[in-house]
Amino acid sequence: MRLFHYTSLNTFLEFIMKHKTLRTNNLNTMNDPREAERWAFGGTNVPYSELFPVFYSEDTHIECQFRLGQMIKDRFQVMCFSGAQHNGWDNEMMWAHYADRQRGICLEFDEQELITGLLEQYPETTYYMQNVNYLKKQKDGPWLEWNQGEDMDWNFKQIQLNHYSRLIFHKSHFWEKEDERRLLVFGDQHVYLPIEKALKAVHVGIGCHHSYIHAVHQMIKETEVRLYGMVYQHDRYERWLLKKVGDRFRSYS
Repeated sequence: MRLFHYTSLNTFLEFIMKHKTLRTNNLNTMNDPREAERWAFGGTNVPYSELFPVFYSEDTHIECQFRLGQMIKDRFQVMCFSGAQHNGWDNEMMWAHYADRQRGICLEFDEQELITGLLEQYPETTYYMQNVNYLKKQKDGPWLEWNQGEDMDWNFKQIQLNHYSRLIFHKSHFWEKEDERRLLVFGDQHVYLPIEKALKAVHVGIGCHHSYIHAVHQMIKETEVRLYGMVYQHDRYERWLLKKVGDRFRSYS
């Protein structure tokens, strides 16, 4: 399966290709308010006085629920892709929102190669790669069941396992045009996905100045990665293969 990741030209040149990696992010950086805003959950036997021994009181109970929500949120690392159900390179909305208003880049990856690279770099990691489900009506937030016979790390791991699908792979129907497929990794540190083998094509946005195409080509010229230029005609995007001939690029539809 092919996955597509939209980004700015600067991020592509200065970070992704410079280090040959994609970096995961936590949910605080997402633009979906359900993910970016503070979380609070109801629960049974949650030991707030032990989790927040100095801060907790009856007056701060609600705030401690939010702080626990942040602790849960911090234990998820996410990488977002498009192309779950459709071609990922011709999504006009994604070009506008995530590729610097058509001036950026869309990267095309082989999913299995990405997962292979992840497991080679992080062999003990717990991960899930799934399509996002878009719902017109969200269910109530999860109810936490805290096992007082186990330690904090065990309980947080159970919360992750029991509720990751609801928290990470469900979004409002307003987001369904993103056609999103997500990689979820359990952990509170960024994960750097090796992309050297997984990257198959680079698509340059229609608003990217032609002078920058040389810089993009320079990054991939020693590889088998294909370079495409985006063209908008007949009320839709098309991609034309770009090949360098001398000092110029020729395009092939």
